[in-house]
Amino acid sequence: MVKWLVYLVFVVLALSCSGMRNLKENPENNNMSQVAEVQQDSLSLAKSYLQLGKNAEQIGDTLGAEYYYDRAITISAKLQQKAGSEMDSSSQNVIAEISIEYARYLARLNGLETDTLAAANVMEIINEMEEDSASAGVDTSVVTIEDVLGENQILAIPLVLNKKVENAIQYFQNRGKRVFTKWLQRSGWYEDMIKKILKEEGVPEELFYLSMIESGFNPHARSYARAVGVWQFIQSTGRAYGLDNSWWYDERRDPEKATRAAARHLKDLYERFGNWYLAIAGYNYSPAKIERRMRQYNVDEFWDLPRLPRQTRNYVPTFIAATLLAKSPEKYGFYVDPEPPIEYDTVKVNECVDLNVVAKCVESSFEYLKKINPALLKWCTPPDQDSWVLNIPKDTREMFLENYSRVPDDQKLTWIHHRIRSGETLSQIARKYGVTVTEIKRFNKIRGSFIRAGHSLVIPVPQNKSYARQLAKESSRSYSSYKPRSRPVSNVPGRDKLVHVVSKGETLWDIAVKYGVYVSQIRRWNGLSSSRIIHPKQKLNIWLPKNSEQLAEKQDEPTPEKLVVSDNAKAASNGKTVVYTVRRGDTLWDIASRYGVSIRNIKKWNNRRSNLIKPGDELKIITAQ
Repeated sequence: MVKWLVYLVFVVLALSCSGMRNLKENPENNNMSQVAEVQQDSLSLAKSYLQLGKNAEQIGDTLGAEYYYDRAITISAKLQQKAGSEMDSSSQNVIAEISIEYARYLARLNGLETDTLAAANVMEIINEMEEDSASAGVDTSVVTIEDVLGENQILAIPLVLNKKVENAIQYFQNRGKRVFTKWLQRSGWYEDMIKKILKEEGVPEELFYLSMIESGFNPHARSYARAVGVWQFIQSTGRAYGLDNSWWYDERRDPEKATRAAARHLKDLYERFGNWYLAIAGYNYSPAKIERRMRQYNVDEFWDLPRLPRQTRNYVPTFIAATLLAKSPEKYGFYVDPEPPIEYDTVKVNECVDLNVVAKCVESSFEYLKKINPALLKWCTPPDQDSWVLNIPKDTREMFLENYSRVPDDQKLTWIHHRIRSGETLSQIARKYGVTVTEIKRFNKIRGSFIRAGHSLVIPVPQNKSYARQLAKESSRSYSSYKPRSRPVSNVPGRDKLVHVVSKGETLWDIAVKYGVYVSQIRRWNGLSSSRIIHPKQKLNIWLPKNSEQLAEKQDEPTPEKLVVSDNAKAASNGKTVVYTVRRGDTLWDIASRYGVSIRNIKKWNNRRSNLIKPGDELKIITAQ
């Protein structure tokens, strides 16, 4: 009997321990399941945005497509960064699918963007991130990355990892994903050519990624300091390494010539410093000033240099980040097919020739010839040069030589004889034809500015009439009269006015979607220009159809005080309310995951429309009891 009692006690104790263990484990399991549920919700939302982007692109809604694709990639990038290696394979496949579709969308976009993709803009954002990190007192110690490129690849420039490098990597993975995706695609244009020249000049091939952060491989890039081209040479340094320029051409825009000049310049800097990080910093900044700081503070490593401009402080870390990402793009969530290389034949011409004539000779287009000859600023080979090496489409050299030999001399370049009217000036004539006063004077051998009515001037113009009009328009644009800003409309028949106060982070597209109107209508109603820029607390007039539901909702919209009271009443009956103070680096997704709630509810509980939060903000969270 006693034996059986002992056995029963043992069973009860075992069951009790098991029950206690389950009670301890259940909260964690519940929390993990809630986090997994939030992740799945986020992925579903990202896929929905992706499909909306495809639909918008199909109907020609470029603004909508851009918005939806960007939302999809932003959500997936943040999810991947937060979950990391803990994410299951199916979720990783979804994120890869979104990344691939996003890259394909960017590849379908034509032209070279000059705003958000500008390398100078990227460096400015990373500089701001670095200042935030410095104010927070983050660790900037250096950690060497071992075997980062694998056993069979030898890296001549060492890669190290610190907080500055991590900041740049995180930027490219999140806010800068669009930028870096496009740069990876463009890298195919010049990678073979640039690496070949770097090898011939005896410098590391990894310097290829320096041109990536300099210009995003845009040969037409131009910085505020008037640095130009893929390698961003200023005029004096360019000329020191053999890159000339005039009104007709700029060899700094020639990727091949500029790469050879950059390789020689970087090699000279390396021989000067004996250290690649210092050489790269010297490329961005004054080498003499870097040497002065090294002597003044008795340091010989880039990471120890004090009092550098913030752009130079972040230049080397951004180069390292770009190299790491570009060498292993899929590891960091980039699934990109580089665009095919820009290939061409070359032919030497000993006279000035219109590119429109060349296009006919090789059965190509004026636009394509301009693309493969970025150094040519105008419509023809430079008339101020005795000869010029012209790039023509690949495998067309024999065709060009045969057809060009048949072109009469008077058709190789088009000239207009302009008869001077009474009261006309050289500047007026130059604006009319899209040339400079200097070129008119040079072609007509005029020393001063005096011209006589009735005489004729020889003006070079392109055969392409539309391009001629474009040049004239661009030339006269700076002289055009001031156009006053249009005024907001005071009445729209059949509609009533609603005043919308812009919240932080809102865009014109967000507001248009909210009220079911077009962005163009909001601009017209408020007298806005074609710019998309609006500011927090700015008031915008939205004209909605009479008796619309949104007008009625606006009138009955509860005040923030009423909203807090109603939410507190709901919290008292349904759950527990906590106040969370936002920390540096927090996002709404982080907070939602921590408490197992949705982002939408957090925004609703706190009367927020935007996802933007900042350190110090207090957020009310209602958790299940």
